[in-house]
Amino acid sequence: MRILVIGASGFIGCYVMRRLGASPDHAVSGTCWSGPPADDGNAWHQVELTDTTALEGLFDDTQPEAVIHLAAIADIGAAERDPERATAVNVSATSTVVRLCERHGSKLIFVSTECVFDGQRGFYREDETPRPTAHYGRTKWEAEQEVVWLAESWSIIRTSIVYGWPHPGKRNFAPWLIENLRGGQPYHAPTDVLRTPVYVEHLVDGIERTVAGNYPGILHVAGRDWVSMHEFAATVANAFDLDASLVQPMDADAQARAGASVRPDRLGLDCRETMRRLNLEHPALADGLAALKAAAPSF
Repeated sequence: MRILVIGASGFIGCYVMRRLGASPDHAVSGTCWSGPPADDGNAWHQVELTDTTALEGLFDDTQPEAVIHLAAIADIGAAERDPERATAVNVSATSTVVRLCERHGSKLIFVSTECVFDGQRGFYREDETPRPTAHYGRTKWEAEQEVVWLAESWSIIRTSIVYGWPHPGKRNFAPWLIENLRGGQPYHAPTDVLRTPVYVEHLVDGIERTVAGNYPGILHVAGRDWVSMHEFAATVANAFDLDASLVQPMDADAQARAGASVRPDRLGLDCRETMRRLNLEHPALADGLAALKAAAPSF
């Protein structure tokens, strides 16, 4: 299968490229912004997503049968500081990608986020109506609607916090936390911020299964355990035999005293229906951290 991965040089994209590119059944192309991250045998294309002409040329060159769209301005703060840019990349460019998928008869897998929900209750199902509160979440919800309205063959995969070993010089929460705890640095972890963390390879399992099969509609691929960031960080510390007492709880009152903006932040995804549809095991947090520990950094 000819597969195009848009946003392939990002954290998740590198794992997707490595997994799908290893299969003799696939010819995989990926996009990057500043240059390919590795000479991995796949085809790389340097593309600015808001350049419609460049995207058209990319589709003409690659003739994809399936497109995995990962690229976005995903930093919540960056999206708030420059909402026009976030809208251009996350919404307008996605609309262009959708139309090009239609023109070329490509199946689209669009990767979205738990941030399309309002954070009031958490553990959201696939069929619940999004109500985003931040600009990043609003752009991803608008992009989801572009996919639903315009695409013929599509799947939307929402996920939660994704952890794994990043490229050298890049940051991911779990490895960053491990490094800090090894250095004896405390981490003040919110007790009222809830997520369903997922190990990146387990997310890629869901993406790979969706590419290979016919799973239209909204899918939730995240971890099985719905935990606070304090529970997540403490579990990471214990899994790596680090001093869990360095993970210090911080409730909403403590955050407010520290000057942080406090609002309901109970996200996380209920993935049980998606796991049933995809016929996948639903790994627990302990499973993901065991896999993280067993996997030496490979980039």
